[in-house]
Amino acid sequence: MKEVEGIILIISCQKHLNTRLKKFKLPKNNYDGWEVLYVVGDLFLCNDHELRGNMLYIKCEDSYIHLLKKVVLSIKYVNELFAIRQGILRCGDDLIYNNKSLLGFLKSKKYDFYGKGCINQNSYFQYSKDINSLKNVVRDQSMYEYYMNHIEDFSNPQHNLQNMTLEKLRKFSIRPRLWGPVGVIYYLSNKACKILVSHMENINYDVFHLDSFTNSYPYTIEDVGATYIMYYHGVRFFNNPHFFDTNKSIARHTNEFK
Repeated sequence: MKEVEGIILIISCQKHLNTRLKKFKLPKNNYDGWEVLYVVGDLFLCNDHELRGNMLYIKCEDSYIHLLKKVVLSIKYVNELFAIRQGILRCGDDLIYNNKSLLGFLKSKKYDFYGKGCINQNSYFQYSKDINSLKNVVRDQSMYEYYMNHIEDFSNPQHNLQNMTLEKLRKFSIRPRLWGPVGVIYYLSNKACKILVSHMENINYDVFHLDSFTNSYPYTIEDVGATYIMYYHGVRFFNNPHFFDTNKSIARHTNEFK
């Protein structure tokens, strides 16, 4: 098993193999002991996962709504393939990196759950010590709106959504009201990674799972699901506005080739 400081995990999909993964590919496959891997889902893969060079194919749905499942399965498998000393920098596939800032981050002190919050504050945020505060829920229409504009995804066999409709999707719009990192790029320590994998294994990686504690659906939006799992297990989020889209940031988010 190869020992590495960490993994720069770039999450993509088959749709972007010839667009984002070509245009925004990092120039190197290793940065100061941090291995760069690109992840794509393939529901019809013969094995649970296959590492082909620095492309990691995961046997799972390749859809947007299954993104949390893809991310956590990839975390599980990279920990089977590598002995990781620190953790994983989870990245989107449409980022332009500042190499100096990226290397600076990789060498810096890191928190267990670390990124740029959706509300830009300069200090960490943690939910109330009363875990019942996680039961505050909100109706989030973002996934519904995405599929309203990408209705063709329902018929893609790689997405396993043939029985889904927009009307059915409304059911899954209730989720915990949380503040955490934006899914563009964020860091997870080995401790945080183990918690994510254990939690998702307990619900069989079912992103449509009805969470009995909150009576909601935390797992259909990846960064919401990751944040809920961290907070539920008592892991704080630390905010750093320089993860993306500032002059000092690790990367700039392009959001190209939707």
